[in-house]
Amino acid sequence: MKAILIIADGLGGRPTDCGGATCLERAATPNLDELAARGALGLMDPIAPGVRPGSDTAHLSIFGYDPHQAYTGRGAFEALGIGMDVRPGDVCFRANFATVEETKDGLIVRDRRAGRLSEGAELAKALSSVRLDDLGVDAFFQASTEHRGALVLRGNGLSAAVSDTDPHAVGAPVAEAHALTDDPAARRTAEALNAFSHRAHAVLRDHPVNRRRLSQGQPPANALLLRGAAVMPHLVPITEEYGIRGVCIAGGALYKGVARAAGLEVLSVPGVTGDLRTDLRAKARAAAQAQVEFVFVHIKGTDNAAHDGDAETKREFIERIDREFFGELLDGVSLSETHICFSGDHTTPPQVREHTADPVPVLFVGPAVRPDRTRSFGERAAGEGGLGRFSGRLVPQLLGYCDLGPKFGA
Repeated sequence: MKAILIIADGLGGRPTDCGGATCLERAATPNLDELAARGALGLMDPIAPGVRPGSDTAHLSIFGYDPHQAYTGRGAFEALGIGMDVRPGDVCFRANFATVEETKDGLIVRDRRAGRLSEGAELAKALSSVRLDDLGVDAFFQASTEHRGALVLRGNGLSAAVSDTDPHAVGAPVAEAHALTDDPAARRTAEALNAFSHRAHAVLRDHPVNRRRLSQGQPPANALLLRGAAVMPHLVPITEEYGIRGVCIAGGALYKGVARAAGLEVLSVPGVTGDLRTDLRAKARAAAQAQVEFVFVHIKGTDNAAHDGDAETKREFIERIDREFFGELLDGVSLSETHICFSGDHTTPPQVREHTADPVPVLFVGPAVRPDRTRSFGERAAGEGGLGRFSGRLVPQLLGYCDLGPKFGA
């Protein structure tokens, strides 16, 4: 029996999104509605009721891990997801290419995403020249999708107990990292992080990519904002716990990183970009054709549109998921031999432009799932579904329908 988990990032919404309805409720989703009529719905709190989740902690919880125990920070998963070599003792950071302005008060952030640039890989090559040998630290930077990237610091006596250089706000100065504990290792790491930040700006400031972007009226990617210091946690892979093989189909580094830590193989699927342009049909075909017990598919575009405050684009992208992804998937799998779960990792209302603590709708369908009385897929329908309201653990529930996993007790 095959299990497929599909997470549409930031899927959930609020009635304020579209004049009394969410983007999901306004979207035309005939395929999802048909699956809802054949399956069961519920509401999921990614962490717990009232807890506003990050995508990292939400995915750990969805996979069945306790985020309070397993989460050390996002940077480690970001670096692992990109494919970087992460070793014990390394300190990893999530990075944004950003646009800053040089002023008498320091470097002021004008765009935390540098217009969601597409030239990150070219800029990353230039950053390989940034050295921290004078501090006894090796620095490794790699670009990911759009404005994203990751930094790994390696050396003796480093610590993840350091603050971010990302001020998390436009109009604020790039922050100086400082130690969060009275520990020489934390102070040394903060010094290395600040040195890398300053030296990276010097390299990026006059880079040909940025001169070209300025000439075209685009914001330059002339700085890096660094956050989420973390070391790699030890997770028991679900592939070992459940005795299965599993694959991940995703564009974003974070989701690949969580999947790799959980023991899944990350597939390289042409056209999978981790943004609104991603090839949803290619993702569905890869999921249907994977000869493994468990497939995890991550779809990012819903969250991108919501963070941009664009309710109409989010609604249209949900319709694309229904038409292109589920239309293709349902042509490629048998519902008599497959269990499917579709949900989000958190709610991102376009009006708020951020994650909120609202629960997310969940759909389970397959031969072992008892159908409820719902006939459409949306937040309000999910609230009336037979699965009720629960926290996280979608993967254990999905694999449970496949009769996989250890027995608890005698």
